[in-house]
Amino acid sequence: MSVAAAAIAAGAIVWGVRMMHWPIEVVRIDSAVVHTDRERLQEKVTPYARAGFFELDLAALRDALIELPWVRDARLRRVWPNRLRVAVVEHEVAATWNDRALLSRDGVVFSPQRISGFEVPALQGPDGQGAAMLERLRAFEAALSAIEPEVRALTQDERRAWRLRLDNGVRLRLGRDGVAARLKRFAAVWPRTLHRHADAVSAVDLRYPNGLAVSWRDEAPEGATAAVAHEGANDV
Repeated sequence: MSVAAAAIAAGAIVWGVRMMHWPIEVVRIDSAVVHTDRERLQEKVTPYARAGFFELDLAALRDALIELPWVRDARLRRVWPNRLRVAVVEHEVAATWNDRALLSRDGVVFSPQRISGFEVPALQGPDGQGAAMLERLRAFEAALSAIEPEVRALTQDERRAWRLRLDNGVRLRLGRDGVAARLKRFAAVWPRTLHRHADAVSAVDLRYPNGLAVSWRDEAPEGATAAVAHEGANDV
């Protein structure tokens, strides 16, 4: 090998080493994060960015970012010659879960430091059933969409029986079986009879083959008991 060729080969090796350790000097967070602290993002990114432009493990960095409670996904891109662009997608809150976590719109349970202050329904159910509970919530909301009250809490107890609390404070007891038909019955009775006495209604028990039973906050309003009895007699 000639001296010139050897010099070229050596130069190529040095250039290759330098390229492998080309530093990342600028990290740009492209997304407008709401719940994730930017300093926490920086803490996660910095150790990986030190590896350099070419040796940076994007997959490992993405996994590290997803460990942050609010981060649903992260998209990373190198930009020549010395930049890294980071786009973070945060969870969207659909409900609180068992008073200790949040449930995302994708059915993912996550546990940030703060779970209060969100105007979302409260779900209570068996561990590991968050996504299934969210599907039931959506089905119940659809069943009640024609009436004014909205679902604020949904519970499935240890016997797998369902209970709802509406935003007007009324509680519904649905039991385990025939839940769709029972909700349909309530949605029919509410605008015909019960909505006129909404402030007086405490709970509605729908666990009957025909009709329902109403618990009143105090005394039943005049005429209300007879009206509800009439609804039951007509197999609503």
